[in-house]
Amino acid sequence: MANLSKRRILNSRLAQIGHSRTSKPEFVLEGIGPAEFRSHYLQLESGLVLDLFTAELSVASSDQMVCPGETDGIPVDDLIGRMVTGVWNDDTCSCIVILDNDIYLKDSNDGVYSNPLRAGWIFEDYTEDQRQEFTDYWTEELLQ
Repeated sequence: MANLSKRRILNSRLAQIGHSRTSKPEFVLEGIGPAEFRSHYLQLESGLVLDLFTAELSVASSDQMVCPGETDGIPVDDLIGRMVTGVWNDDTCSCIVILDNDIYLKDSNDGVYSNPLRAGWIFEDYTEDQRQEFTDYWTEELLQ
């Protein structure tokens, strides 16, 4: 997280969403699969590229964005230009990037078949009890 500071991320606009190529099909558990996985990249208007993984956020290179952005939920075109207002951990300790209008982006790794990039509204996809467990990504303190 050394290269990942709030200052470089918050209040930046989302310029592009991209992905890595999917992995080769592999069996995750005996009898379940095959599954394919890919990395999700969020390029900010500053040029900073974030790699959004289930448990963490890291800095990536734009060279890694070899496939166009796809989302499950809100379409990519409706996300571009939105401002990053937070980075949180949800009730399952998954890293979520918060955009204006209470929209979030999350690697929805189901652990078995794939990992779509989920784009949704916090108040529609998380219950009040779940939201009470959200923490700030950097401080790990509960959100107010």
